[in-house]
Amino acid sequence: MGPDGKRHNGPSTFTHKADAQAWITGERRLVEYGAWTSPAARAEALREAEQAEAERAAAEARAIEVLQNTPTVSEWIERCISERQSRSRRPIKQTTADNYRKLARLNVTGTPLGGMRVTEVRRADVHEWRWDGPPSRTRTQGAKAYELLVSVFDDAVVAELIETTPCTLRGAGSPERSREPESLSMEEVDRFLAAIDLPWARAALTIQVTCGLRIGEVLALRAKDLDLEAGTVTVAGTVAKIGESGQRSLVVQAPKTRASLRTLSLLPDTTPELRRWRRSLGELKPTALLFADHVGRPLNDDVLRRVQKKAAASIGRAELKDHDLRATAATLAAAAGASVREIQSMLGHTTPSMALKYQTATRERDAERARNMSLRWQDARAASPSPE
Repeated sequence: MGPDGKRHNGPSTFTHKADAQAWITGERRLVEYGAWTSPAARAEALREAEQAEAERAAAEARAIEVLQNTPTVSEWIERCISERQSRSRRPIKQTTADNYRKLARLNVTGTPLGGMRVTEVRRADVHEWRWDGPPSRTRTQGAKAYELLVSVFDDAVVAELIETTPCTLRGAGSPERSREPESLSMEEVDRFLAAIDLPWARAALTIQVTCGLRIGEVLALRAKDLDLEAGTVTVAGTVAKIGESGQRSLVVQAPKTRASLRTLSLLPDTTPELRRWRRSLGELKPTALLFADHVGRPLNDDVLRRVQKKAAASIGRAELKDHDLRATAATLAAAAGASVREIQSMLGHTTPSMALKYQTATRERDAERARNMSLRWQDARAASPSPE
């Protein structure tokens, strides 16, 4: 008889009296301690506990299976790159995919972050990788690798692998520049071009320094793109390197953005020499490259860079880079009165801010500013009444 006034049977018929006595003794002890519940209720609670434990073990097994099937960060980056290449809408170019893979190989693969499952990564892990991880080759490489990581974790959110992205570091994708762009004065441009002995290289660098083309855009120019009668040059492609390091090949492909497709006016002072050089090439098919090797294939940009560096060193500007020629074009255009929008169009940029980055202040321009301010000051003094 239990404390509830009801009779309760044992779990089964006992075959030994001692077992029955042990059971009833245990029940009385529970009553004495105030912990008694009916045997049926305890049996139900035990079944529920066993069922809960089985469900927990099954859930844990499923979680382990899901985790094992979840890609690592390195695997997810490669999957995202492959999907972006094969998608029907705006697939990325082979050069972009190669660049992404290079960033991943140099900055993510082999690091603790690269081996973590996508679902395991937390903000602290990204912070440690970005700021305390192995140094990148260049100052901007780490920032570009972080930007790639941001984009692939955004894809992971869309794919419902994770709920929120761990890539929320402020300033991690925008490092300070290692150097500001520099530009040449008009007098330095004359001496720079005069120092180039090779006619083809002088023509290529003339177009680059006066029109602001990228080096790949210059090397991709075809015969039909240079219209010396109209005095224009049309940018319709760029020379790019595809493939892994050591096995890279050169191809002419469309630019990455529509803004890069543009037609620019040549400086009238440059067209006579460009015309003489163009005549020296003889008859060319409209699609023939203007700057090519002996069998008509695209030139490696290193060939033109070596000529540019040698000419720059000869005028005392050994630190000059090929992007500084674009900065020169932008700065000289601004000095000639071109608006930011016009310079943006000339450089083939999608935003005005990018065009502004290529403009540099020059001593000549600053001196002109000082003279103009002084003249205005003199005019103001002349217009004000003289004190008695």
